[in-house]
Amino acid sequence: MSSKENPGAQPAEKKRGLARRLLSLLLVLCAVLAVVVLTTMEDGRHFASLRRWLMYGESSATRDVYIYAADASNRYGRLGDCLLVVSPNTAQMCLDDGTILYDLSLNMASPQVSAGSRLASVCDAGGDTLYVLDRNGVRRTMKTERGLCYYAARLNEGDYLAVTEQKGGYKASVSVYDANGEIVFHFDSHDSYISDAVVTPDCRSVVMVSLDSQDGAFASRLLVYDLDSARQTGNIPIRDGLVQDLSCSGKRVLSLCDKRFTITGLDGERLLDRPYGNLYLHKYALTGADFCALLLGRYQSGNICTLTTYDLEGRQLASLELAEEVLDMSAAGDSLAVLYGESLVVYDRELQERARLASTDYAGQVRMEEDGTVLLISGTSAWRFLP
Repeated sequence: MSSKENPGAQPAEKKRGLARRLLSLLLVLCAVLAVVVLTTMEDGRHFASLRRWLMYGESSATRDVYIYAADASNRYGRLGDCLLVVSPNTAQMCLDDGTILYDLSLNMASPQVSAGSRLASVCDAGGDTLYVLDRNGVRRTMKTERGLCYYAARLNEGDYLAVTEQKGGYKASVSVYDANGEIVFHFDSHDSYISDAVVTPDCRSVVMVSLDSQDGAFASRLLVYDLDSARQTGNIPIRDGLVQDLSCSGKRVLSLCDKRFTITGLDGERLLDRPYGNLYLHKYALTGADFCALLLGRYQSGNICTLTTYDLEGRQLASLELAEEVLDMSAAGDSLAVLYGESLVVYDRELQERARLASTDYAGQVRMEEDGTVLLISGTSAWRFLP
């Protein structure tokens, strides 16, 4: 029957259409309100949990398994959804369904792994070979000149590669390559040895670790160079300390030394100088979004330690006394994962417990992820914990 034959049909149909539109609008408003509430509550923690649930499924469970060859000297790097597993004899790119994308034969004495966003490097520290990899295989192979050796190779999150190596006629040299493999900076050091270098997150500067002598003992100095102009923009001494690891976050440089920990600005401003004194460094995590963590103990071996977090302005955030063995720790985003002998605990930057996993199935290492998940790594497999 047409609407002409039934005059009441058209108004009724309009009412049903208006009701459907109002219902759709109400559902959209509810969804927006839920997102706003979840984002604002507890610094967005609930929204992050919702996102993890949508991506991976049920929380407080383990998902996805990487399978690889067992080797006591394995080194690991995350590359997107892949896990790069490197030993002196092989480099395996693994997927979380147990698939191995490729298996690269190596002959390295001391492989060093660094991962960016889409690229990873495998450098034979003290050797003459460096590979740049992606999930599909080898992007390029690099060799030192005349059989000299590499000291270090580091990728930043923009896939800029800083390579530190020996060079004939010089103490050391540093080269920086962009994500396409084009060289954008080169520095030959005449008067001091350089042990390491890293490109800042904005890909505008490179920070180099120079070894100096101070009062008859070795010390370190951070040299900062602008990549475009090749001009030195910073010279930061670190007294009574040899840099063993470093990380850049924004305009901050975090330097982990044998006797102290420092946070400095690229301009040389010293924000934190934390000598260990009579304490021993057990573990550390430098890669939180706006914080870092140190685990110090009174004894070189033993479980009685203090876990302390600092923000990137050098202020202490929190401190926690521990009496349980800590196997590993890792930071990402606003979370810190601490792997104990019998459990895994995820803390926030104020060391408030967020999640706990009671059984870790012989995991020996952890990797905290930006999305709030934790990768647990054992001798032959790795799996993801969803807080």
